[in-house]
Amino acid sequence: MRRAGRTSCDEYPFASTYEGGTTLAAGQREITWVKVQENKSQGGRITAWRGQMHVMDHDPFYVIA
Repeated sequence: MRRAGRTSCDEYPFASTYEGGTTLAAGQREITWVKVQENKSQGGRITAWRGQMHVMDHDPFYVIA
């Protein structure tokens, strides 16, 4: 996938998880380009959620979308 203008790479599973980034095979992950501010905002929300829910390192959790 080619970068489009002033964008930032957004991944699912989240890059901050052990499954995130390019850890999983291409068929098991999604990567796309989003606006930089959108990516920063989403990262902040994920970080805040982890703190509120007391999700610790290696704690399992599910995302329902």
